[in-house]
Parts: sequence; C-alpha cells; structure tokens
Amino acid sequence: MTRCLLSALLLALAYCLALPASAAPLHENETVKLPCGRTIKVLSVSRIEYSKGVMALMVRYQTSLSVEQQRQALSDEVDDVFKIAQKQVERDGFHEAIISSNEVPHGIILTASRMLNFIFERSADGTWTRLGRSEFMAVQ
Repeated sequence: MTRCLLSALLLALAYCLALPASAAPLHENETVKLPCGRTIKVLSVSRIEYSKGVMALMVRYQTSLSVEQQRQALSDEVDDVFKIAQKQVERDGFHEAIISSNEVPHGIILTASRMLNFIFERSADGTWTRLGRSEFMAVQ
C-alpha cells in the first residue's frame, strides 16, 4: 500500500515537472520569460466584460519596448504573451482574450505610460486570431 502511494506521488510529481511553463497560470507581479528571450512583468490577470456582455480574460503586462518606436517587436512580444496565456484562457472557458501591453512608467512626480490593447478571438473551429485595429474599433 505504501509503495503504491509513493509510486503514485512520484509519478504525479514527474508529470507536473514535465508540463511546459505555459501551462501554469499567470499571476500578478510575476516575472515571465518569453519564448523570444525577453522578460516581462505581469501587472494583472482578470476576467472582464466588454462590448455588450462579451467576457474575456485580460492580461496586463509591463514591457521595456516603446509603444511608438518598436511596433513590430511589440507585436511579436504580444503574440508570445498570448501563447503563454492561451491555456489559461481556454481552461477558464473564454473565447476572447485581451493582452494589454504597458510601457514602463516614466517621470518623477507625475508619472505617465502608454499602453496598447490587443484582442484575440477564438473561432468556432478553435483557432485563435488577433483582431486588427480596424476590427477592434468596429467592435466598440
């Protein structure tokens, strides 16, 4: 009996260690290394309602990239963040996700930072697509 229990615990531990990091849920104030090699800080993970009752998981994170100057790098980074969040979004039963990229705040007394939101939508066949800016504006 004790051997079976010990074997089961070891097997469960080995299974948990074998899971990819992207299967773990994201947490507030967590530092995450992306597949591209950059690290980000997760600011918050929350369930939100937007656009007339549509529920989505929103992941806000802080990036070292400038929203204005490095749009392609930021776009690639957002895709990497979504890849990590995707399992959590699907596990929680959402068909939409919002990835909010926030610059590091700058300023001493008055701080400011810019942010961009990216919406990912799951189609009926289960594939995920990121909405373009014009599609996002049409939804609002």
